[in-house]
Amino acid sequence: MLNDAKLLKLFELLVDQELNCLEPVFAPHTVKGVSYQAVESQLGVDAEYAVQLLEDLYHLGYLNRQFAERVFFCPACNSTDLGLTLYCPKCNSLEIGRTRLFRHRTCNYTAPVENFIQNDRRVCPKCRNELLLLGSDYDDLGNRYRCPDCKEITRTPIERWHCRSCDRTYEKDEIRELILYKYSLNPDQVTRLRQERIPRARIRELLTREGYEVQESVNVKGRSGAVHLIDILAIKNTGPLEHRVIVGFATGAQHVDSEAVIKLYAKAYDVGAQDIILVVSPRLTEEASQFAQHYHIRVYTPDRIDQMAAATEKQT
Repeated sequence: MLNDAKLLKLFELLVDQELNCLEPVFAPHTVKGVSYQAVESQLGVDAEYAVQLLEDLYHLGYLNRQFAERVFFCPACNSTDLGLTLYCPKCNSLEIGRTRLFRHRTCNYTAPVENFIQNDRRVCPKCRNELLLLGSDYDDLGNRYRCPDCKEITRTPIERWHCRSCDRTYEKDEIRELILYKYSLNPDQVTRLRQERIPRARIRELLTREGYEVQESVNVKGRSGAVHLIDILAIKNTGPLEHRVIVGFATGAQHVDSEAVIKLYAKAYDVGAQDIILVVSPRLTEEASQFAQHYHIRVYTPDRIDQMAAATEKQT
């Protein structure tokens, strides 16, 4: 999967930070209900494939996933143009509204705040005593819902959702919901992608385009009888002639020394490769560069992989 040329393009965009975050778009016409338009356009895939791909890359550790939003939508027409409607649990009135309750401690009278207000003072309408100290004379019970028709007071009015698009009404648990996620490149994978995965995939793409059959991490038995693990082996047959290319990868903290060059040449010689390519990060030492020139090994850094295509074509 990670060698796919289209996927490679997506990684290149993310690594180069041209595309910092893959944002979701609610798309009820799709199977998963979500679209990642940048992925679909860059890879030429449908929405369902894009969603599954991003999930796979997240589980493989290449991408980070973050909550983007929770979408509520109509189960009939998929519209998100919904309104929450409250009903009185006793008489089903729509006029139920929020109010704040006080309770007078002396007589236990409980009513909306406005019932206690008289001439800018708080007076109990039942016993006529003034309410002065919160927590001593009276309690603030917080918000409730009061129905002006039947006078019912409740903490939990009936909640229903109304779809403004199709004019249907639903119980609270009938409304569909979907959590959308956004994805970004895992910073811990940037170095790995830049030094290894992207170059490998890019080389595979270029060699395949030039007509080579490409194998990765393959064991090849040499003329000496030894078995060599080859990072990339590419073979092109033109009539009776066979052209073999082997590609090796070497990384170092500050440089790659001559040992990597010599080992790669020894493998290439034993398996009969006519063309040898070494991808190094960050660079070869001066001595290693001299060995590479002596053995006719073409050396590239990850950011110069595209230059390989023309050179390979000339070799064949």
